[in-house]
Order: sequence, then C-alpha cells, then structure tokens
Amino acid sequence: MVELSRRTWLKGVSVGGAATLASGPALASVPRAAQKGHPSSVVLRSDPQYESLRVGYNRRFDVRPDRIATPESASEALAAVRSAISSGQRFSVMSGGHCFEDFALPADLRTLIHVGGLNNVSRRPHDGTFEVGSGARLLSVYERLFRQYGVTIPGGVCYSVGAGGHVTGGGYGLLSRQHGLTVDHLRGVEVVTVRDGRRAELVYCSREDRGDLGDLFWAHTGGGGGNFGLVTRFDFATPGAERGLISPPATVQLVTCSWPWDGVTLEQFNAFLLVFTSWCQTHREPGSAADHVFPWLVVRHASFGGLGMVMQVNDPAGRDVADELVRDLGRALDRNDGPSYVLRQTIPWLNAVREIGTGSAENHDPNRRGKQGSANLRSGLTPAQSRHLYEAMHMNIPGSVSAGFDIAALGGAISQVAPDRTAVYQRDAIMKLLVQTFWTSAAQDEPNVRWLRHAYHGLFERGAPEYDARTAGSYINYPNSDLSDPALNRTGLSAGELYYGGNYERLRQVKRTWDPANHFRHAQSVEL
Repeated sequence: MVELSRRTWLKGVSVGGAATLASGPALASVPRAAQKGHPSSVVLRSDPQYESLRVGYNRRFDVRPDRIATPESASEALAAVRSAISSGQRFSVMSGGHCFEDFALPADLRTLIHVGGLNNVSRRPHDGTFEVGSGARLLSVYERLFRQYGVTIPGGVCYSVGAGGHVTGGGYGLLSRQHGLTVDHLRGVEVVTVRDGRRAELVYCSREDRGDLGDLFWAHTGGGGGNFGLVTRFDFATPGAERGLISPPATVQLVTCSWPWDGVTLEQFNAFLLVFTSWCQTHREPGSAADHVFPWLVVRHASFGGLGMVMQVNDPAGRDVADELVRDLGRALDRNDGPSYVLRQTIPWLNAVREIGTGSAENHDPNRRGKQGSANLRSGLTPAQSRHLYEAMHMNIPGSVSAGFDIAALGGAISQVAPDRTAVYQRDAIMKLLVQTFWTSAAQDEPNVRWLRHAYHGLFERGAPEYDARTAGSYINYPNSDLSDPALNRTGLSAGELYYGGNYERLRQVKRTWDPANHFRHAQSVEL
C-alpha cells in the first residue's frame, strides 16, 4: 500500500466560505499543511511523533492508523474531516486519549484526527465569554482560566483529560456539589458536522438556539463525545457571575484519609460504606453548608492499599459536616481520625487541583492497561452488594498493579437541574460508583477482565445498573463495552439506554438530523 503524502491528503480541500458562524473570527482560507514554512498538519507512520500520537492512556487498544491529522484551527479540523470522508475510510477523533474503551481507537481505524492542537483558552473581549478548545487538557484549562481571569469550570480531577470528551459527557468534579456539572455552564459549541451525509460543514450552536441548532447544542451537554461531530471549541459563561464564570475559593481544605485493611471485618466494611452512603443521602438536597463539601471514597484492593477518602472543603462553613463524616468513617473501622490516618491541609485552590490531579498513577500513567465499570446510585448499597465488594477486594487478580472502587458524592447543585434540561439524565443520583483494575502486560488481560466482570457485573441482579430505586444507569465518560453484551447486561436495555436514560430517544433524533450517514461513531455511539 502506498502512503499518501501530507500535501496529497489535503489537496483540493477548500475551506474558505465553508461555514457560517454565530460568533468568532473569520476562518483561515488555507489549511496549515498547504502554507509554506508551516509544519505539517498530517503525521504519517514514518514521522517521529507518530508513535506518541497514536496511543491513548489505555494500552489495551494498540492500532496503527495510516495517518494522523493534527489540526490547530477550526479550518484545519474541517479540512481533516472532509479529507477523511472523501477517502471513504474509517476515521475517528481523539482529544486527551483517556477513554476507558476503544471509542477513539477502533481496530479498523485508518485516519485519526487528534485535536490536541485545538488547545486555546481565552476570554472574548466583546462579550466576556470564555473559549476552551476541545483539545485543551483540564489542568491547562484550570490554570489559564484562574491565573488570568480568576474563574474556572467545575470539571474533573484528572489533569490530562481532554476537554473534548470530558465536557460532552457532562463533566463533574470537586466543585460540582456547589456549582453543578461542567455543562451547566456551557453556552455554545463550535462543531464540524456532516448534516447532509456527504460534505462536512462548521456550525455554531448555543443555549439560546431553538430548532435543530438548539437540539445540537443540547446533545453536547452530556450526549457523549464522538456521536454528532468534531467539536472544535466550547464557550462557557455563568449568568450573574461577577467575573462572567464561577470563581473557585482562594483556598480550600483538602482532607485525605487512609485506613489499612488489617483487621477490617465484613461487618466493619458494611458499616464504613453505610456511613458514606448515608452522608450522601442526607446531604443530597442543595442549600446547606454541605454544598461546599465534596467527598470521594477511594477503596483499593487489599493487595494495593486500604480504605480511603479524598475530600475537598470549599468553605469553612462546611468543615463541621466534613469532620463529622471523617469521624464516623473512622469509628466504623474502629480507628480514630488522628494524623496517622487523616491529613488536613488548607492550601491554595490551584495547588489542591494539582495535588489531586497528579498524585495518582491511575490518573496519569499512560503505560497501563485497564478495565472499568460504572453506575449512578440513587441509594446506598445493599448488604449483599457490600459483601460482594468485600470479597472482590480480597480475590487474587494475577498481574494487576492496582484495583478497587471509588464512590463520588453527587447531589447538591447537580440535582437542581431537570433531567431533560441537559442530556445528563441522572440528576437525582446521589453517588457515582467506579470499579476498575489496571495491569501492564497483554498476557494478563484475561484474568483482569474476568475479575472486573465479576466485581462489577456481579453487583447487580441483572448484571448492569438499570433504572430503579437504587441505580440509574451508567456514566458515558466511564464506559464499559460489556454493557453491549446480553450475557453480561441482562436488563433488556441497550448501552445507550443505560448511559442516557429517558433522554436517549431525543439523542437518537439529533443523531439522525446531524449525522445521518453515521460518520461519527464508535462501539457504543448513539444509534440512528
């Protein structure tokens, strides 16, 4: 097979006049690859950067596309999509590369469009809206917004996740109980679409739009990445905010807890989980000091760690309710909350962001293989579920270098938004559960995947978190390909129905309108 040259691949792609935007500067008329003296926007297998660009953070997915487009502007992103469509070959889009499954790196991939170069973070002077490129990494977003403007978005903790996937999946983090989900502050999206099924165009949609454009915007408020088009830019604004977007506190109290497994009985483990889940149940409604508290339970397999919690307290008003949770968790394990188990430190907010985001290999090690499963929880775990997790935390997992589960608190401001106002349906969930394992060798894929399937799917009567009094489906940003397997997911619901609940049919209609040829697709993308 003869490889196309960089210039040949983009030859004939006209960008000028291709789109009408509601805002922003006029598009450049010539792709970067065709501009004399500029670096190429297409990377081939023979190029030195190819190996670094082609991989994500989950090394289970090892594909070698023919070419990798690296756009650094909306016009180049449009050109890349047009060229990929004209080639008639499989293409996909990758932002930060953190997807738990092969959504951005399918086995039949021929052209990867890596949007890491779309990383601008700035404030528009004429209207005060904040622009974030889809390829910007979260830590860069937080640093730029805060250092330059004193604002932020309530996004996630993993510092190197790309905005493109994080935002489109809804986005939540340590400020979300106080300020809601990331998409609750989204005001506009610039996106490459293929509405007629043949020719890509660049469009802009906003919260104020109605009709098809309004539907396209809505779909990007939690409908998942890779479903409707290639996002080039997000616009953020918070109505009524003094600086145009929410401002984080100058300092926060960061509380980290770690209790050893030694001597922890099943009864103590049950009591430990009950304390945490009861706290989340009690403080689910907004409007109290608990809104300033975001606790995140971190339980590791007995071979790799202990029972822990990370908690951010955004205002001194929340410290009493936070301290109560720490004290009750320690009592459940018959431990105190002394310095050998609990560390409290008051530090600048941005320092806390860096410490949490970069302090764990699970967040940033790009050389591991992993498998995960998630669930939105409407109530606490049953005694049977607690026993199941206790046993799973003591099973042998050949080759695993880290395994366990996390439970993050939801509620507060997240629950103030109606389930159909954004594409995030599970607004009444009080917690989010994530079960996971990591390993380094392909030879250990089978035992680790087997353990995850046992630990995660075994929690639910029908193998998956259906919609009932206790569970509310799964989180699209923590995907699990096994939800498409009827032997493991026996709920009778598709993966899409589990991810999007009662919003799924509307998302399917948006898909039929804006991507009728299904150019933007992955293993569990929104169905036509």
